[in-house]
Amino acid sequence: MPQQLTPETRERYIRALALRDSGSTFRQIASQCGYADPATARYAWLGGLRLAGRNTEIPTRTPRRVGVQVNNRRATITVPQLEAFVQMNALTFGIEIECVGVNTTTAKQALEAAGIVCENNGYNHNTRPVWKVVTDGSLSSRDGSCEVVSPILRGTDGLTEVRTVMAVLRTAGARINQSCGMHIHIGVDRLTQTHQTRIIRAYGKWSWAFTGLILQRRVGNRWAQLRTASGTERLAVEWENSSDGRSTASRHDRYYAFNIASYQRHGTFEMRAHHGSLNGMNASAWVAMQTAFFQACATEDGYNNLMNMARPENEYNGGNTREQATQGAKDLAEMLGSMNLLHADAVTYLVNRAGNIPSARSNNS
Repeated sequence: MPQQLTPETRERYIRALALRDSGSTFRQIASQCGYADPATARYAWLGGLRLAGRNTEIPTRTPRRVGVQVNNRRATITVPQLEAFVQMNALTFGIEIECVGVNTTTAKQALEAAGIVCENNGYNHNTRPVWKVVTDGSLSSRDGSCEVVSPILRGTDGLTEVRTVMAVLRTAGARINQSCGMHIHIGVDRLTQTHQTRIIRAYGKWSWAFTGLILQRRVGNRWAQLRTASGTERLAVEWENSSDGRSTASRHDRYYAFNIASYQRHGTFEMRAHHGSLNGMNASAWVAMQTAFFQACATEDGYNNLMNMARPENEYNGGNTREQATQGAKDLAEMLGSMNLLHADAVTYLVNRAGNIPSARSNNS
């Protein structure tokens, strides 16, 4: 079985716990333990509590409640904060939510009524510090459509924000159809070139397994093509030998399930294959799995586990079956859980969901 934590990580978690017990703030813990920010130090403290068997001391976050104006009536939405879904807080993420049933004006008004700051400034690819509502020519609907794009998010608070936005959109009348997708960006610009190359290689090894968590109609379509094993290796070698990642990214097409072209503009790797969804639990689990996978590649042990445990049927070869994808998705979720990068609750959700996804027209997809 893969080891759960490296000795260095265990030591830092235990130290964070000891510092917190002695009265240190999370900012002080971050400084003394070498974490980027207080939020990451807080996750280390939570990890220390789990290592010490003090799970009863893990705080329960208060659910987020927002009000929404719908057809001249006020509705209250309650969104639970699922701290357990995110074990690590080192990586940032973003999400693009495509939906129909509402236009940009309606979506913006609903989000603003719920206290979510957002902009509607036309179609653009600019990263903004707030949510933005834009048009998308790939969406097809007679009663309006839009794409809702997040700012840079992180950890539990970020996932709560995603679930809140999806709940508000549903309440405002948004839904999904076959033209909709859900894209996830993971920030990798602060990772080493070695770490980035590991992610490319490892993702190729598990590319077919990831399809076990998306609707079959989205698998390998023209907006999210799959790379063969040889195609992935060529890309990894190119990236490994690149002197300028952004320049390398600019030479590639973005219409791949695993898109490295986004690195040029955003400093991210993008996962484009997922079908449209307004299911906040699904989105949270998908983001948690992606960030856990990226985090696993940060250490040599984690990377080697991913590479060694992958079977030939986990990567795309043109003749894979849906059954192989389903089993691969379950195996991957359980592996990330055993590495202590994905919480047991998220593992259970993903294992139950693999190969058992609601219909394409359901907002729970």
